[in-house]
Amino acid sequence: PTDAQLTLIDAATTGTIIYSEGGGGGDDHITGTTAQVIETLESKSSDYTGNITITDAPNVTQLKTINAATTGDITLGVTNGALSGTAADLVLAFAGNVTTHTGAVTITNADYTVAQLKAINNATTGAITLSTTNTALTGTAADLVLAFAGTVTEHTGNVTITNADYT
Repeated sequence: PTDAQLTLIDAATTGTIIYSEGGGGGDDHITGTTAQVIETLESKSSDYTGNITITDAPNVTQLKTINAATTGDITLGVTNGALSGTAADLVLAFAGNVTTHTGAVTITNADYTVAQLKAINNATTGAITLSTTNTALTGTAADLVLAFAGTVTEHTGNVTITNADYT
């Protein structure tokens, strides 16, 4: 069935829909708006393994929900949508294999880590704004370089380099 057909079936029942391709070749590719993709994923009875194309710009919560529901690739049809959320939520939104995001990203929490900044910076080429710029950070010189590799708001907090072989 198509995504539109699955959406209609899902709207018409409160029972569990068991989705089977019938050919034994794995899950079909889901394409649609964020709302359509989430609704289609909710109609599946188990973890989805197919690829997904989102035709509009999801928010962090929506992308996190979609990412948690599939092990397949996620293609963002709109890569430049602004995203805002905690560092932990942004990392989960970008987990897996997601098209490189190009829009602005705002990290709203004050307790972000070097590992989170590194993961977020790896997932986007857009400017990253730190709502709180004075968070103390600790990590290796290499990890700190990757955490700030893109365009990141000026960080004003203390930085501790944990390795002795930095350059």
